[in-house]
Amino acid sequence: MSLRHLLSVSGGLAGALMGVAPLAAQTLELTASPATATIYRLKEADRSLVRLGVGAAKLKLEKDESNTVVVRLEGFKELRRAFPKGPDYKDKKVTLVLNRRLVQVNARPADATLYVNGAAGGQGQAEVEVEEGGSTTVELRKPGYAPVRRVYQWDKGSTQYPVTSDQLELVDRRVAVTAAVTGAEVFLGDTKLGDGVADVVVPGGGCITIRVQDAGWVPVERRYCNTAEAPPPPVADRVPLTVRLVTLNAPEGAQVVVNNRAVGTGPQSIRVPDGECAEVRVEQSGFMPWEREYCLRDSAPPPPREQAVALQADEAHGASVSSEQANLNVTLEISPKLTEAQAWRLLSNGVYRVFEIMESIDSQTGYLRTGWQLRSWASGRVVRTRIIVRRQSDSPLRYVIKVASERNLDPTGSSRDDENFVPWDRLLLEYSGVIAEIQAALK
Repeated sequence: MSLRHLLSVSGGLAGALMGVAPLAAQTLELTASPATATIYRLKEADRSLVRLGVGAAKLKLEKDESNTVVVRLEGFKELRRAFPKGPDYKDKKVTLVLNRRLVQVNARPADATLYVNGAAGGQGQAEVEVEEGGSTTVELRKPGYAPVRRVYQWDKGSTQYPVTSDQLELVDRRVAVTAAVTGAEVFLGDTKLGDGVADVVVPGGGCITIRVQDAGWVPVERRYCNTAEAPPPPVADRVPLTVRLVTLNAPEGAQVVVNNRAVGTGPQSIRVPDGECAEVRVEQSGFMPWEREYCLRDSAPPPPREQAVALQADEAHGASVSSEQANLNVTLEISPKLTEAQAWRLLSNGVYRVFEIMESIDSQTGYLRTGWQLRSWASGRVVRTRIIVRRQSDSPLRYVIKVASERNLDPTGSSRDDENFVPWDRLLLEYSGVIAEIQAALK
């Protein structure tokens, strides 16, 4: 018998004599859940793992060691647990539960950022934990793209586990649209996306057209495409409304002239481009013209969205008659019984009866031109009239006579400004019969 054996026996005997029993070996029965998980023992000397079993294993506790076990199964977060020797493990059976699922999430494009439950989790890829009885939300974001979201859920006690790997790819583009006019509405077709601002999603492989509109402005459209053939849409787009729209409520039948161009009768929509002006004139027979200037400039007040037009009655209309002889050359037939001198005297006397001032008169050439005779009203209307006579032929003797009738355009303008007057197809009552009277005298 060896000396070591003798010492051991004597030590045991001495212990028995002293009433102290030797320490018994401790062994735990381990069960893994799920049952397909592998149980390992961690060797503390080199931190390597020794396989104990699948689903179940026995763990002999060693003195002066942590007795750490590692439980692993693909798709789950590993479980580590230490069983130091010494405590009295009343329940020698221990269940080791893997209660955190792992999801390997890969991102495309690689520079997009993954957010796990709202917190940034890096770029390219992330390992996501899903606790049993809970859920984890993962969102992939990148400026200029519509985010992609996944919710991984594991119900308590369920074997319907979340996937072990997943790929999140940003496909749809996103454009942050801002209207330059505060409060302008952003529409996609008939769907309103927002007031003033909107996040516009452009689907992969397609194109969309949005519309920005506001009362008093011409709507503006933007087209965005997310195709291989087209350049990518902008990350942000500020859409200006550059043409002001004035709803002009002109009377039915009244003619509307914008920048000296007739655009129609009755109510009209007047466009005022950014940085420009629109001179608007409304005319109707029997009424004074109505004028406004709308400018879309920083130095000018903004044009109204709507403008009512009330026309003032033209007093000159009631003091005149429509005449086909206004501003036309009318041939005067001379009786063969009259000499040239007699005819000239009768003709000029007929003119003198209604016109006092002569600008030019020459009996030798048979030319006569009166000065303008003006008549004005409180509304600002001014009508001017004159007569011009010239000899047309000597044999037979003939003259032509014209009653020139003109009215002013701008009531505030000067009556001496020829550019402020235009021909008028009416004659004031006092001049309406002058040609007929002269014709009768020359027969």
